[in-house]
Amino acid sequence: MSPTTPEPTATQFAMSTRVLSGTLMGALVFIGLACFFVLPLDETPPLWVPLAQLAAGIATHALLEAMGYHTLPLDPSLTSDDAAAQARAQWQSSMILRFALCESIAILSLALAFVLPEGGFLIYAGGALVALVLMVVHVWPWARPVRKFADTLESAGQASGLREAFGVLGASSGPIQRL
Repeated sequence: MSPTTPEPTATQFAMSTRVLSGTLMGALVFIGLACFFVLPLDETPPLWVPLAQLAAGIATHALLEAMGYHTLPLDPSLTSDDAAAQARAQWQSSMILRFALCESIAILSLALAFVLPEGGFLIYAGGALVALVLMVVHVWPWARPVRKFADTLESAGQASGLREAFGVLGASSGPIQRL
């Protein structure tokens, strides 16, 4: 028996990443469910709260677009297996960082929901909605984030295997793709 754990297959990696993403996103729904029973439901939040949540969402999106997919390119001298293992590890750590930035809006909204004298549940619901939209765009492993991250990883010429692992077709994130 080997003392080290074997690397997961591409299918196992994709499935575990989707489960992790779904679980992280689902946690916001369960927090909302708990808040539904604790916070007042009939209060309207001050206008500045949803505007601030929306502004925070736009700022977070801009930050993630500018920095959320940056990583060091894979070394071209790596074997395919080593490159795939390194790409998977970098994807997962980057995904968790992107998640934390998205989730911060919901967490701050949760705090505001308990601190502000009016707004109650709707404050949390608004922040959670903004956070979930950001998570769908930047955390869930669909074509857009996988391609953006794979493009960065593969910029030195070494294939990452991320597109294949997630079943994402196409080689680039731009409108023109190689045939």
